[in-house]
Amino acid sequence: MEKICLTKEGAILKKNKAVTGNVFSLLSHTIELAPGFTLASFFALISQYPCLIKMSELLDTYLTMATASPQFPQTREIEGLVFFKTIAMKGFPGKPGIQIYNSLKGIKNNQTRDLKFFQMESLLEHELILGELKHIIFGDGQDMFTYETFYSLFELIEGITWEMSFNFNPLQCSIRG
Repeated sequence: MEKICLTKEGAILKKNKAVTGNVFSLLSHTIELAPGFTLASFFALISQYPCLIKMSELLDTYLTMATASPQFPQTREIEGLVFFKTIAMKGFPGKPGIQIYNSLKGIKNNQTRDLKFFQMESLLEHELILGELKHIIFGDGQDMFTYETFYSLFELIEGITWEMSFNFNPLQCSIRG
């Protein structure tokens, strides 16, 4: 698989050269995030390659929210953001199955934290890293393994868009001090 690099300024580099034009052909490419890549970098990427907005009806709204307000302070309740993949095996009761999904979580003291009660504006300047795949066996957190994995550009865009839909709290509705 060809690898592309996403810069903190929101550019896509392929073979160390900035990509211009339509980037849909790159959606299946493996990504790496440059040092300093943040959630704001993600939205700079969407802004720089506006054709990507077509991937979700929500992206245009998120982009507006991310770029509308001036610098908003980072929340101190997390140290950064991690995007990771989970494979969860389920068994009894019911029909056995496997669920595969991507998640975006906060990191605090090497522990992940849900982001659903955070406003997007307070997350924008946190560094975003790609985490390892978590393999959970039959819902038991004790039987969890981690593996090195890769992520495609499509997975990153779809995964972050999906996760942001759970914390769609306007800044004006914040009850935090």
